[in-house]
Amino acid sequence: MEWNKSLATGVEEFDKMYPVLIENVEAILRLLASSRTVTDYRRHVEAIKMEFINLFSYQEVMMMQQKYPQYYQHKHHHEQFIDKLDDIASQFSSDYFGSTTAAQVENVIKNWFMQHIFMYDKIWGQYTTGDLGKSKKKE
Repeated sequence: MEWNKSLATGVEEFDKMYPVLIENVEAILRLLASSRTVTDYRRHVEAIKMEFINLFSYQEVMMMQQKYPQYYQHKHHHEQFIDKLDDIASQFSSDYFGSTTAAQVENVIKNWFMQHIFMYDKIWGQYTTGDLGKSKKKE
């Protein structure tokens, strides 16, 4: 995962947080790829989950303060992702994990994150900045 301007939501505070989140998650994914025990694997997935929980909690407080009308749908999408990470952590029972497993986890995270930014966070960003529903004129 890499941060680029196309992922920007328009909410400066979060647009500064996302690159840090991505960097932290990427570092944990590298550790996950070298995990060789169930305990290590689950610990690294839990660390990834906590990175997202911290961000989500902060976002959700802001949404509630703004009385964001799509708050419950947005929060539900966050909860589904956390449940998905819990499922991933619990599905393995062997003592060996190869790079394929880590790659699959990385794909789940990347796909969800990209979808979430484009389908949820950008809309919330438009609401936050007052741009929701405004058409942008081409210059």
